[in-house]
This record gives sequence, C-alpha cells and structure tokens, in this order.
Amino acid sequence: MHGARSSPEHNRATPVHRPRVQMGARRVVPPPSCEVVCRRGSRGHRVCAPSWRGAERWPVSGSVRMMLAPLAVRDFRRYYAGQTASAFGDALTPLAIAFAVLGLTGSPVDLGIVVLSTRLPVILLTLLGGAAGDRFSRRTVMLLADLTRFAAHGVTAVLLLTGTASVWMLVVLQLVAGAGSAFFNPAAVGLVASLAGRERLQAANSLISLSRSTASMLALGTAGALVALAGPGWAIAADALTFLVSAAFLYRLPADLAAERLQRGGGLLASIRGGIAEVRGRSWLWVWTMHAAVTNLIVVSPILVLGPYVADRHLGGAPAWSAIGIAYAAGGLAGGLVGARWRPARPMAAAILFFLLMAPFPALLALPADVWLLALAAVAAGLQLVVYNVLQTTCIQHHLPERFVARATSVTMLGGLVAAPLGMALAGPAVALLGTRPVLGVSAATAVLLTAVTLVAPAVWRIRGDHAAPASGPDLVPEPTR
Repeated sequence: MHGARSSPEHNRATPVHRPRVQMGARRVVPPPSCEVVCRRGSRGHRVCAPSWRGAERWPVSGSVRMMLAPLAVRDFRRYYAGQTASAFGDALTPLAIAFAVLGLTGSPVDLGIVVLSTRLPVILLTLLGGAAGDRFSRRTVMLLADLTRFAAHGVTAVLLLTGTASVWMLVVLQLVAGAGSAFFNPAAVGLVASLAGRERLQAANSLISLSRSTASMLALGTAGALVALAGPGWAIAADALTFLVSAAFLYRLPADLAAERLQRGGGLLASIRGGIAEVRGRSWLWVWTMHAAVTNLIVVSPILVLGPYVADRHLGGAPAWSAIGIAYAAGGLAGGLVGARWRPARPMAAAILFFLLMAPFPALLALPADVWLLALAAVAAGLQLVVYNVLQTTCIQHHLPERFVARATSVTMLGGLVAAPLGMALAGPAVALLGTRPVLGVSAATAVLLTAVTLVAPAVWRIRGDHAAPASGPDLVPEPTR
C-alpha cells in the first residue's frame, strides 16, 4: 500500500519461547504472542494496533477469531466489561419504575408521565450530546454522564426504599437520568471507533450488541423476581451500581486525544449545525435517518402499544408476552453473532433487506397467531434489529471523518427518538378509529413497502463494507482538513 511503512523497531519479530519437547511426548503449542505493529495511514498519521503472532496455531476458526479480535485490545476489553454490566442494569429499570409508580398511585396517567420524563430529555438534548461528544473528550463526557445517572438512580432507590418517594420526585430524577443518556450515547459510538480500530469496527459493535442481548435475557428473568421479592427500590439500586461500575471502567481508559484533533472553531450551536449539514450533505445518511423514523412511527410503536393488549385479551396475559420478549432477546443474541461474522459488500443495502424480517411479527400479532408462532417471529425481529444497528453504526464510524461521528450519530438517532413517542401516542386513536387488526396490518405492510422504496435510492448501493475500499462519489468524499 502506498505510504504504508513500518518502523524497524515496531516490525521486529518478538522472540517467542518454545519449550523443549522430548521424543514421544505430546507437542506443546505455545500461546500466541502480541506485538504492536505501526504503519503510516493514508494521511500520514501513524496508526498502531496489536498483532497476534501465532494465533493461527490455535484450534479456533478464522471467523471466531475475527469476531473476538476487538477483545485483544485492552482498552476495548475494559469498555466492554463496563457496558455489559450497565446493559444488565438498563434492562432492570423499566419494569421497576413501572411498578414503583403503580405502587405509589396506581394511575396509568402518572406512569405515562414518568416514562415520558425519561425519554423527553433524550429527544431534546441528543444533538447537544453529539456536539459535546465531538468537541470534548468522549471518555470524559461519558464518565460524567454515567456519574449523573448513578446519582439519579441512586437517589430514586433511596426514596423508594425509605417510603418518601412521590411521582413528581420520580419525574425530576428521570429527567436527570435521561439527560445523562442523551450525552452518553452519541459519544459512545465515537469512542468505540477510536478504541477498536477501523479493521475491527463491525466485530466490536457486534460484541456490544451480544452483551446487550444477553443482559436483556438475564434481566427479563431477574427483574420480575427482584421486584416481587425485594421491591422496585432494590432493582433500581442495582441499576445505579451498574452505572458506577461502567464509570469505573471508563476511568481506567486513557484520556482519549480525539478532542485535540477535532475542530474547535465556534460554539456548541455551530457544532450542531455542522453535524446537521454533514448528514444533509450525505444522501445515504439522510435516507437511513428517514428509514429509522418511519420504522419507529408506523412499524414499531403500534407493536409496543398493542402487543401487551393483544396478549392480555387473546394469548393468556403477561406470561405469554414475557415469553415473546425472551424470544425477541434471543433473536438479538443471534443477530449479534450474525453481525460479527457477516461482512456484506454493501452493508446498507443488506441492513435494509434484513428489515423485511420485521414484517411477520405485526402480521401474526394481528391475527392473532399462537404464542409459539409469535415467538418465532419475535426471534426474526430481534435478529434483524441487531444486524441493522450493527451495520448502520459501522457504516457511520467507517465512512465519516472522526470529528463528525458523534454528531452524525445524534442526528440519525433523533429521527427515531421523535417518531417513537409520536407513534405510540397515535396508536391508541388509530385503534379506536380502525381497530387493532387493521393497525397492525398497516405496520406489517409498511415494513415491506418501506424496504422496497428505500432500496430504490442509489445511495443505498454505493456504501461499501469496512473490508472493502470505500466507494467513490460525492457522498463519500471526506471533508478537507481546515
């Protein structure tokens, strides 16, 4: 490769100790050794990454080795461990908060207000969080966000355990926790890109999705028992501790230098405008943002509202819906494995095609079909969601300049964040006007039609995988350094 040179001191082979083996004795296979290999990147920057020598001697398939490659990086291992713990806590809180509010007032209106207070700051502050993630140290932004959420959930747990909580207190604390999430999520996408390296991006995103799906499955089985036996306060306290664990692992990461490489001209509002302009100037990002917004508005939101209702009226109640939820999480686990090993040449087109797997679930829910059929459809839906998200995140990390990753992520997230509560609010009146079966039928039909319409866009087919050379064209020309 032109310009790819390595300094002699970094390319010198590291001696590997091989034990003497006597005649007739079992051959000892030495473990692979790690050395740091440096080269010159396309812009003259020095890029260093660990290289595992001798790994080919180990009885592990190449695809598995490729999937686990990010774990060879110590800093990514630390980040991954913290996020795995945090994902388990995240899955505990929704059920605990719901039962906490119902235990205080028993009012579904109050429950809706508390749930909205969690999502509202994420909608309002995500663009600001993306600008902060590109302007300042991403590690610092995420560390402060985790400590904020630890404090909010910790105080919530204390109030519930002492019997002094009220609905307005929960609303305020959920607003604070939601603000932390608005700053954490966009910065995390940029941090993963800098920790794992471009060659390991898809594997890193898949490993994170695997941990989230596994944590969700475990939490679904734990949350109900913990709330029933110990109360919602203890479940929320457990979630607070997981934020502290995540913060501890983030603290052990080196202070990343991304902020020093980012443009510092103008204020945060100028940074937000720059991020929006970046998305608008790249048609493939704009198409993906619109696809996610329509998906949440018409396909996903009616399922979230009508799924429990259909389960209660026709499928046997909460146990049936819980089984479907576990099947959905299992599909997400399978999706993480697929995303880690599959390298499509055109990842955006592949992600959109995978979205077709979402259509059977609302169609079967409209009938409604037997629980086992719905569970199979839920597996397919969970699989497509994780593959879709892994490929989308990897494309953003791979094809955008580093200084725009957090802001572009926040813009693409915003469409879905706004559409989800709007769709949930409209689902009830739509059912009153049309009925449950037609609304769910529209959701299934939209999944098919949206896929067909999106695949017509030429930009969808121009995006190449991170293992291939970037496609040419105006959408993929990096901005000049200013």
